[in-house]
Amino acid sequence: MKLELKIDGQVKDVEFHSTNGRAQLTLDGITHTARVSEPEPGLFTVIINDHVYRCLPDRMANGETEIIVNGHRIPLTVQDPRRRRAGAAGAGNSTGRVTLTAPMPGKIVRVLKAVGDEVAAEQGILIVEAMKMQNEVQSPKTGKIIEIRVTEGQTVNAGEVLAVIE
Repeated sequence: MKLELKIDGQVKDVEFHSTNGRAQLTLDGITHTARVSEPEPGLFTVIINDHVYRCLPDRMANGETEIIVNGHRIPLTVQDPRRRRAGAAGAGNSTGRVTLTAPMPGKIVRVLKAVGDEVAAEQGILIVEAMKMQNEVQSPKTGKIIEIRVTEGQTVNAGEVLAVIE
C-alpha cells in the first residue's frame, strides 16, 4: 500500500506491507523490515536490525497525531495519496454528489456527523482506525450528508463507501 507520511514536517512517499507480525516499509528507495508486536493495547514494540523501539500513538486534542518513540514525541500524519487526489478533485466541485471512501482497511471508531447535517469543506465526518492510527475522514466540499453507510465498530475495506455528501 502506498502512503504519504508527514513526519515532523517532512513529507515522504512510502510503500508499506504487513503480514504475520512483520512489516516492510520502503522509504527513499530503501526497504526496512521490522517485527511488530502489541504487548499491551495501544503500545507497540518495533524491532529493526536488533534495535527496539517502543511506540505509543497519541491523538492530540487538535486532531493531529504524534508518535512517542522511546520517549520522544514525533508529529505524524498518514494519508493515502489516492484519497488526497480525490479530495482535491472534489473540493472545487460545488454541485453534485461526493462519495467518501475508506483510505485503507480499518475499523470505524467514531461517526462525527449524521444524515442531514450540513458540513463545511475539510470538516470531519468520521474516524477510521487503521494500522492502530486514527484517521479523520473529511468532507472535500461544503454540502449536506445524504448517506452514512457505516456504524461505529464496523470493519471496512479500502475503497469501501463510508458516506455520501451532496
